Amino acid sequence: MANQDLRSFLQKARQAGEVVEIKKPTSPRFAMPAVVAKLEEMQRYPVVYFARPEGSEMPVLTNVFASRRRLAMALGCGESSLNAVFREREDRLTKPVLVPSGPCQEVVIPGAEVDLKSLPVITHNEKDAGPYITAGAMVVRDPETGIRNIGMYRHMIHDRNKMGIHMAETSHITYIFEKYLHKGQPMPVAITIGHHPAFYLGVLSIVPLGIDEYEVVGGLFGEPLELVKTKTVDLEVPAAAEIVLEGYITPGEEHLEAPFGEYTTLYGAQRVNPVVTVTTITHRADAIYFDCLSGHIDQQLLGGTSRLSVIYKNVRATCPTVRDVYMPPSGCCRFTCYISIKKRHEGEAKNAMAAALASDPFIKYVVVVDEDVNIFDDGAVLKAMATRLRPEEDVFFIRGAKGHPLDPTAQKGYLVTKVGIDATKPLSGYPETVRIPGTDRVNLEDLGIS
Repeated sequence: MANQDLRSFLQKARQAGEVVEIKKPTSPRFAMPAVVAKLEEMQRYPVVYFARPEGSEMPVLTNVFASRRRLAMALGCGESSLNAVFREREDRLTKPVLVPSGPCQEVVIPGAEVDLKSLPVITHNEKDAGPYITAGAMVVRDPETGIRNIGMYRHMIHDRNKMGIHMAETSHITYIFEKYLHKGQPMPVAITIGHHPAFYLGVLSIVPLGIDEYEVVGGLFGEPLELVKTKTVDLEVPAAAEIVLEGYITPGEEHLEAPFGEYTTLYGAQRVNPVVTVTTITHRADAIYFDCLSGHIDQQLLGGTSRLSVIYKNVRATCPTVRDVYMPPSGCCRFTCYISIKKRHEGEAKNAMAAALASDPFIKYVVVVDEDVNIFDDGAVLKAMATRLRPEEDVFFIRGAKGHPLDPTAQKGYLVTKVGIDATKPLSGYPETVRIPGTDRVNLEDLGIS
């Protein structure tokens, strides 16, 4: 379908003035991410299109996920309603449809000709061990249930047809891969590189094991995702994808990889990870290589936005008047969570904190504020903490809780201290906030202020 691809979104972003195009030849080794980093220093977060990558015929697109405004654009809604629209559509599971062919297979490169190094794969950070594919959505199939599972993983390029994969210990894919290990069989995989941003939001949705993330994508699109069969493995991939890598992971085949710049903005340690053997590459005739800038807001917002839905739903079960939740970039869109509630009872904020901490093991700090505080503004939350928080009564700690192994404060692998902060006003006896009447009726353009 016409609007289910990356290029339709790119056209929309261009029309909205959201795209910066670099026509000068640019190296994928540090030079491309350096451009984005320079823009970030200027507090600018556009989509960046590199028309002439050095060493490759494919243009490169990056930084697509670096603003909530564009994520909202991907769902066809306003930024203020992004979280609510995502939550509602995430629950509209829509089964994909299989079509006989798609543009993702206009070019087919068989195994003997596969060369991953021909792709403009980016080396992002100074001490990264090499180039990494960072915007690959990998599909596998549970060998017992036959249900698909899709997720995003980083892939370090090792050789012309070999690359690494990091699978988190608690992830669904690790659970599925262990079934193949038990059987002593290779796990077929197919990796989509380049699609509409709503596709990526869908495959990163936090849904229970056994739900096909392609169905979540269909809910976000408002229509079934079109799939095609891959050429060499028994899997299905989006027909409108830019590039697809087909292959398998062999039990016991592993390779040392990293360091790598993680979403924490810090380098992760070296580790031994499984290896993906690529058997075929298919792509559009005029394919765009798609990248997600590791260790920057592009990666943080992508991964954090879809997590907000399950947090909100769990908090709402204990606090029905929750207004919204947000994990800000200042906390890497993982470690810090802000919650806005319409407070009805003393102690209600603490219940909301407990629900949030139970929702997502990444969260380390939870701050609950009143509905008049803008949780999308760090400064507003800090002001609430400065003027409404009584630490001796409104802060609690959970020591030795399970966090995330990439948290630099974690001990014994993943143990952290979690903190709950109630920055809501007491229901009575608190001073009234100053307000200036008529502010909402001021039209600055009428006063010559642009």
